[in-house]
Parts: sequence; structure tokens; C-alpha cells
Amino acid sequence: MKKALLAVALMGVSATAAADSWIYAGASVGQSDLESSNDTAFSIHAGTGILPFIGLELGYANHGSFDIGEGKFDVESIYFAAKPSINFGPLQVYGKAGAHSWSASGIGNNKDSYDIMYGVGADYQVFGPLSVGAEYMVYDMNKGDIGTFAVTASLNFL
Repeated sequence: MKKALLAVALMGVSATAAADSWIYAGASVGQSDLESSNDTAFSIHAGTGILPFIGLELGYANHGSFDIGEGKFDVESIYFAAKPSINFGPLQVYGKAGAHSWSASGIGNNKDSYDIMYGVGADYQVFGPLSVGAEYMVYDMNKGDIGTFAVTASLNFL
């Protein structure tokens, strides 16, 4: 009897891991912070699962406007990240790590560069293809790190 229960439990875990979507897309909205200056942030993303426990994601993030003493400037990023994850039934816990190309534009102050980004999050599959969650991301920049806490919504296809 114990072996049968163990077999059923393992099949459930493997079925959940295999249920990861091959293609997903979504959006998030939240708050970004740079040196105690904060603003509303939003992003869009799309990705694919290359294995049941890891995916690749491409996204755009508008971090908002910040005033840190050099004048007010707007910051945005385009990122590419690896996304390892683990599923616990309908709950997915993940990390992201990758690179982002950022641009800061303001009054006479335009800069852009490449740097790293990383973070953690969790999604809960509500029904059908829709999942909602929360994440905390860090985008490194020359002037400091932008930390963003956001709520997310994604549609999972295939």
C-alpha cells in the first residue's frame, strides 16, 4: 500500500512539472525604487519553457521617473533572462537571472548601457491559461540598483 501511495505521489509531481507551458506572455505593474525615489513601474514579458524546470524570458520594463539629485529622468529596460522554476501543484516558484539593456533619459541627461538583472517570484494558476502572482526584481545600473515589486498576470499557451 505504501508503494502504491508513493507511486501516485510521484506521478502527480511529474505530471505537474510536465504541465509547464511551452509559451507564455503577460504583464506586471508595481513600484520601483532607486535611492529612496520611487515611481509606478510596469512591464510586459513573453517566454518559453525549454525544459520542465527552466525557461527563457524576454521582456520590456518601464521603471518610471526618478529624481536623485541630478535631475529627473525616466528609466526603461529590455531584458533577457533564464527562469528556473519548481511547481507545487498550481503554485510555481521561480527565479530570474539575465542581462538588461537600460536607458535613462531626462533633461540633457541621456545614458544607456548593459547590466545584470535578477529576482524571484511566484505564480498561482487561477483557472485555464491564467496565472497571477508577485515578483521582486533587481536591475543593476551605474547609478545603483532599481528594485521593483510587482503583481503579475500571465497567459500560458500550449
